[in-house]
Amino acid sequence: MENTNPSSLWQTVRKALPKPPASLAIINGATSFEHKAQVLRQAFFPDNGSLPQHQPSDSLEDFHAVTQEEVLKALEAILLNSAPGDDTLPPSVWIQLHKIRPDILTNMTDWSLRSCTLPTILKWVLTMVIPKPGKHDYSVPKAYRMISLLPTLSKMIEHVALARMTVFAPNCLSSLQFACRKGYSPLDAVHLILEKVHKASNDKLYSSALFLYIQGAFDKVLHQQLPEIMTTNNFPPYLVDWVQAYLSDRSVRITDGAASEPAFTPIQVGIP
Repeated sequence: MENTNPSSLWQTVRKALPKPPASLAIINGATSFEHKAQVLRQAFFPDNGSLPQHQPSDSLEDFHAVTQEEVLKALEAILLNSAPGDDTLPPSVWIQLHKIRPDILTNMTDWSLRSCTLPTILKWVLTMVIPKPGKHDYSVPKAYRMISLLPTLSKMIEHVALARMTVFAPNCLSSLQFACRKGYSPLDAVHLILEKVHKASNDKLYSSALFLYIQGAFDKVLHQQLPEIMTTNNFPPYLVDWVQAYLSDRSVRITDGAASEPAFTPIQVGIP
């Protein structure tokens, strides 16, 4: 460590940590890949039973036609090196198509939002299992990370819908929500805490803090419940219905890069 400099510090740390296994270890007693995938799916996408389905309103209140500019911004928001889903089509395919025939993707996205529909094939999620580095026990599901790989066409339509939902997001977000918000960062949260601590110190007072971490929050979202939350927070009916369509009938196929499940399996929880 004496000769370690800032550029090589992380390499030194990585070498000191246990290396993830080259292939999936035995997980909760499962030895075959199919059984391991089943164990991981039950851990990350548990079946919480059936809940009442959101009833679509079929209302197009506040809907406006999708524009070519919206689609272009959505395509630009997708990284060119983003890994494709099971369809293996990279983002560059849709970018080139939009340059040549901008009406095609625009009309497809407009139809999806207007009819509150997303084809089932765009809801097939290829889920990559990645061992978390530095774990001492790879025989438990929590030692792994699940990365969802979506069809890039689905990502594009999702970004258009997301941009529209962002307008209404302040209806249900606290002013102290810093994560996953444009113009906010974790540093803002740190500065806010420091400001309150310094003020308390200047007033001769003590400060205390309680930190909570919600593990696997996105993995545990109930597909039937999210639309109801959006309705309560006054999102336009067509966006609520589209989100319901986006989440329903979703399936995953787990792979570790070397082996894959033979078919997609339906799930009822989690946001990809």
